[in-house]
Amino acid sequence: MEQLVGRCTLKDVAHLAGVSVTSASMALADNPRVSATTKEAVRVAAMKLGYVPHSAGRALRSRRVSAIAVVLPHSSQHVFSHPTLTALLDGIVSVAADNDLSTILSTSRTEEDEASAYRRFMNGREADGVIVASAAVADANVIGLARSGYPIVIVGRAPHVARATAVSLDDGHGGQAATRHLLEAHGVRRIAHISGPLGHQSAQDKLTGYRNALMASAIAPEPALEIEGDYSDESGSRAVEDLVRRGTSFEAIFAANDQMALGAREALQAMGLSVPGDVLLVGYDDIPLARYVEPALTSVQGDMAEVGSVAALRLLELIGGRLPDQPVTLLPTELVVRNSCGCARHLA
Repeated sequence: MEQLVGRCTLKDVAHLAGVSVTSASMALADNPRVSATTKEAVRVAAMKLGYVPHSAGRALRSRRVSAIAVVLPHSSQHVFSHPTLTALLDGIVSVAADNDLSTILSTSRTEEDEASAYRRFMNGREADGVIVASAAVADANVIGLARSGYPIVIVGRAPHVARATAVSLDDGHGGQAATRHLLEAHGVRRIAHISGPLGHQSAQDKLTGYRNALMASAIAPEPALEIEGDYSDESGSRAVEDLVRRGTSFEAIFAANDQMALGAREALQAMGLSVPGDVLLVGYDDIPLARYVEPALTSVQGDMAEVGSVAALRLLELIGGRLPDQPVTLLPTELVVRNSCGCARHLA
């Protein structure tokens, strides 16, 4: 009985358990005046509804700890090896510092143990509000945290979380712009897409943009040209090797981040294929390295530091009891044209 349409209340729990709201509250607080049978009924009802006691919310109303938290459900090695995530953190920390707030970073113990990044905030109060970034669409911990009473801002579109305050790059536009450039400026038709992990909304949005650009040019998307990666350069290399091994012809590659684009470039060169002579290449994120490799990498640029800054400002609004004018803020993306897509050097 998963409720994704809205936040479950104590009244809902009491109704399902067949007790008063007061009794439900006392049962969840393990009050000795409540019978074991009632406690069990209330706990079962709370579990079915996904209800989290609003202890954090009560604490927020009574006192502040002058800190905000950033939850990144990945290992710290993953977080600090990705330029986009470090830029995001820089934007968040800058706004926090300007407002005399500390920033708490919570990462996972391992890539497989996403829940460990959330536990301290689900079970206690260590921050006045939480920013969640790079979470998977199916990560139920995000929904649980949203119900816990904490002010929360999600980085990335979050259509699965009701009434979420979210800040995101317009990745659908970015994916469409990259693909449209290859189609219209260079006349290619067989464009492979190396996506990010499709359990993440940003990867889905870039893939949707890629498909929309193809369909706008009367080209049907081909599943054989879509390879799912994991944002590492190794997955970019593997994607190219997979395409070649299967005999899938392609004239260009649009990769969902620059690391995968650079991995694809290495694999192509190892096969004796040149970029852009044999295969045109476009990446995403415009990391600093993109402009220094040879050929310089055409890439979709979005200001992740600005995403972090806006997310932190939205969180401060929520902490202050103000709802943002618009729950979802999309920040612009643009294509930075260099040499890897086949454009002339004077455009770099």
